[in-house]
Amino acid sequence: MTKDNNAASSVGPAIRLFDETYSIADVRKAELDLRVTGEDGFVMDGHSTMAEISRDPLDLVGQAYGAHHQYPDGFMLMMGTLFAPTQDRDHPRGGFTHKMGDVVTISNPELGALANTVRLSTECPPWDFAASHLMRNLARRGLL
Repeated sequence: MTKDNNAASSVGPAIRLFDETYSIADVRKAELDLRVTGEDGFVMDGHSTMAEISRDPLDLVGQAYGAHHQYPDGFMLMMGTLFAPTQDRDHPRGGFTHKMGDVVTISNPELGALANTVRLSTECPPWDFAASHLMRNLARRGLL
């Protein structure tokens, strides 16, 4: 996954794998809630349904992985939502913008919630645990 700023994206503490209780059909019908709460008392709620996205999730996977793009370590596909913030924040017709300290929570009953606080990328911890670190860690524990 590539983002243009450190700490500009989040995956969360767990990744949901497909099994007999959760499948691509569940992804296609997932209902997502979004909440932004600001230190200034601002609250914005939104809702989105994956059933209304313009392309099927498997089509997006096919475009992300194949003859032109290979990811031997795997990849994370972020499909986005249909939610576009239109609520004014500071004054009428002023639109919406995040502020430092905003807490953004995306949730779904089957997947749980992912909450992050808006910060400058220079204030976030650097990502310094790479694939080589993972392999050494697994080897030390005899898991390779």
